[in-house]
Amino acid sequence: MKIERICRLIDEKKTELFELLGSFVRINSENFMTRGNEKELAEYIHKLCLDLGLECELYSPLDVPGFKDHPDYVDGHNLENRLNVTARFRGTEDKDGLMLMGHSDTMPIGDIDQWSFDPFSGEVRDGCIWGRGACDDKYALATALFIIKLLKEEGFVPKKNLLFSAYCDEENGGSHGALASVLKYPCERIVNMDGRDTIWNCASGGQEAKFFFHAKGTVDSVLLAARGISVVLEEMESFAKSRKAELEVNPYYTGTIIPSTSLRYMGVKAGNAGMNLDRGEVHFTYYTDKTKEEIFREFAELEERIAKRFEPLELVVDGFVSHTRFFHYTHIAPDDQAILDFVASAKEATGNEPEVCGSCLSDLSVISKYGGGAAFAYGAGRDFSLPGGAHQPDEFIECDELVKYTKNIAAYVLKTLG
Repeated sequence: MKIERICRLIDEKKTELFELLGSFVRINSENFMTRGNEKELAEYIHKLCLDLGLECELYSPLDVPGFKDHPDYVDGHNLENRLNVTARFRGTEDKDGLMLMGHSDTMPIGDIDQWSFDPFSGEVRDGCIWGRGACDDKYALATALFIIKLLKEEGFVPKKNLLFSAYCDEENGGSHGALASVLKYPCERIVNMDGRDTIWNCASGGQEAKFFFHAKGTVDSVLLAARGISVVLEEMESFAKSRKAELEVNPYYTGTIIPSTSLRYMGVKAGNAGMNLDRGEVHFTYYTDKTKEEIFREFAELEERIAKRFEPLELVVDGFVSHTRFFHYTHIAPDDQAILDFVASAKEATGNEPEVCGSCLSDLSVISKYGGGAAFAYGAGRDFSLPGGAHQPDEFIECDELVKYTKNIAAYVLKTLG
């Protein structure tokens, strides 16, 4: 089957793609970190896969042998009812050649008053598809299934097995669903369909973390804790500068926005609505190409410096605590054949030659480390900083961008397995 043919079919049947994405958005799959609503969507996708005649498995990450003993397992996410679904479109050669994967969970909708429409509408309006998950990451699930359906309708049989995985627990630094998918179904090539219109060959290291402290004695005001926050933020500047400097000289990040956003504050707190007036915390995210051991040594040095400055303020350091897993820095070469093939197929399909660069924190970290093959990420999501972008109220994805993305993914499937 030729790339020109599949692209023409995508144009002709794009309404089916939009409707499929809308049906996914209408199913609530919010991730609350310690629990999630992914089960209903996973079961729905499982049925769609069976209807397409695909081999298909519905499973919890905990069903993967030894999963709880894996070094990158993090306790407390209650995975028993948070399900993955992985399907196999079997090829003439029984080898798992390519996996397309995206996450089924979404961020919570947050304050409903911030939305101008039903966040679970999935409606098509003004050239966009609207709702929670539309651009993070349900478009990926719709794209993969839509492509497989078109290929089967055309009688296409891949040279090697094409796999599709809709996995749970990505948001809030989860990564358990992605880890389970690649441990259970390692592939020669993997496309993590979560990201932007660039090829992410490199997964940032880092995590979300919190720094905690408290006053020595009983207090009736948060003033001491507030002063402590100022000290912590000042001392964190050296940590921020180190992260920025290291990524500026990393060839996969040079010239991207990532170095300048390599430390982002997620929240600061002094007291808690009239309670815990002696307590303070600073919540932050950082990106790095250093190892966990190197970073934690820096944390220890920071704690010592902050503790010295806290002494005259009658404050005590409790220390840094990981809020999410630590993401490992991993990468494949920009001239890896998997990436070269994707760039070539995208150029043929849409005239687009995606830039190759490093990512922010994403599941690509565990996928690349444990997937057993050449893994990269390529998405159609909208940035967090944009109105209606990932994690924002009034989330949407542009229909034209989704069609272009679908053509690029379909062209790569044909390039790899045709």
